[in-house]
Amino acid sequence: MITILDKVRPSRISTKLSFYVSVFTIVAFTLLQIYNFLILKSEIKIQINKEQYTQAKYIAKDIQKKIAMRTKFLVALADKIPPQKIQSEVVITEIFKNNIVFTDFFPQGFAVMRPNGQGAIIEYPVIPGRKSLVVTNYEWFINANNSQGIIVSSPFHSEVIDEVLVVVAKALRDDNGKVLGILESPIFLNRYGFMEYIFDKNFSEQSEILVISRANKMILASSDPNLVLKATPMKGMDTFLDKAMGGFVGYGHTVTSVGDEMLVATADINSPDWFVMIRTPVAKVYQIINESLRAAIINGIIVSVSVFLAIMFFLFFFFNPLKKAAESVREMVSQKKSLTHIKGYKKDEIGDLIIGFNAAIDMVNERNDKLEKSNAVLESLSQVDGLTDVFNRRWLDKTLNHLWLVKTRSQQPLTLLLIDIDEFKKFNDTYGHIAGDDCLKKVAQTIQETIYRPTDFLARYGGEEFVILLESDIKEGALVAEKVRLAVSNLNISHSESSYKHVTISLGIASMIPQLNIKSVELIKQADLALYQSKEKGRNRCERYKSRS
Repeated sequence: MITILDKVRPSRISTKLSFYVSVFTIVAFTLLQIYNFLILKSEIKIQINKEQYTQAKYIAKDIQKKIAMRTKFLVALADKIPPQKIQSEVVITEIFKNNIVFTDFFPQGFAVMRPNGQGAIIEYPVIPGRKSLVVTNYEWFINANNSQGIIVSSPFHSEVIDEVLVVVAKALRDDNGKVLGILESPIFLNRYGFMEYIFDKNFSEQSEILVISRANKMILASSDPNLVLKATPMKGMDTFLDKAMGGFVGYGHTVTSVGDEMLVATADINSPDWFVMIRTPVAKVYQIINESLRAAIINGIIVSVSVFLAIMFFLFFFFNPLKKAAESVREMVSQKKSLTHIKGYKKDEIGDLIIGFNAAIDMVNERNDKLEKSNAVLESLSQVDGLTDVFNRRWLDKTLNHLWLVKTRSQQPLTLLLIDIDEFKKFNDTYGHIAGDDCLKKVAQTIQETIYRPTDFLARYGGEEFVILLESDIKEGALVAEKVRLAVSNLNISHSESSYKHVTISLGIASMIPQLNIKSVELIKQADLALYQSKEKGRNRCERYKSRS
């Protein structure tokens, strides 16, 4: 008769587990990185936009402030020029000299142009070509002639100096309002001292700064010299720029005429009608993130491959006994051999599985197994240990966690005593389990009677181990521990296999001031280490936890 075992070939659990864990690690890690990348992109986009807008407003305010300071200065200078001395080159030059030393607003100095625009009456300092320059038809000259106040011209390209500039000018009039001359001075838009931030290399490597005139539809200044005095793109080519030309201020994103995606922000310079635009290519913004994502994915793959190889290596040894057991079962079934016990290979979970299989063959412990499972379920639902009548492990865990939170808030110490009955297995083997249970009851009762304070808490930790929780420091814990040890020793319960010839206990003491970043299980671990020291030093003693560091 062919059974299912004849048809199915055994597969390696270690291979499957290694593969699934590695695949899961790669997929989960990659998805997590992609998700973080998308969230990060969105957050960075908003943050960059806000920073752009803040910078644009700062630059716009700075330009407006500098223009206001220059116009105010020129008005004050105009008031110092006596109309009757307008033709006196010596007097006016001296006035210019005395005022130019107080400011770096106008590095090219000043000039008074003739009322008809046919050259300059006076200039300081002398600039070749300025004195004979005819400005009759210049927009700024006409506006200054027709204005009672100061004017700022539209940007233009200088004939005298090969640069882009605006002219600040004011008509000098006599008492009857007749124009005697035009006081003017240029402001060079693309020089240090007026728009120095445009020349900041650290900033311009990431972003592009533009100063744009709405009225002239022209780029007045730019961190890219090739764009200076260029006309703005035609309407429809850049939707964000179209909105900005219409008066919009704020931030967003756009796609340029050549297809580059940009993060953009604008801020107005109220006088004159200019605005500042800052553009940052999205590719530069996301470059570092993209590189980080690629590096993270590569690292994830490397880690996953390492995990796969490590699991394969270790699980080969872990599952090899299970593989041999499976082969024994297959051999018994396929060759119709009598069912015999399988030899256990290791004292671990696999060994337990083989023992369980042997128990299933014997069918001896079936009822006991069911009864133990039922009792375990009932016991887990109760606060009190069914044998010793002290609190059980489940209630210990709950109480410890509660006290941990309380002491974290109050920053008061919490002390734990871990108690183990010495040589208890030998006691059971010698006197039997009934006597062993009686011993556990007497020890538990004695400990309970010894710790009499309402806040002292006793629980059975498991097997022959008990735990005492004290809301006090380690000094108090040591006193209680010694008191409990003596009380149990004084019971004089006979134990022929013990070196003390009666039942004794060993105790490990640990105390901590709970912290939010430390779990309560650390207190148990410390007490367990101290208990280990008690055992190592001969049992029937108390040891405090001492940090190895």
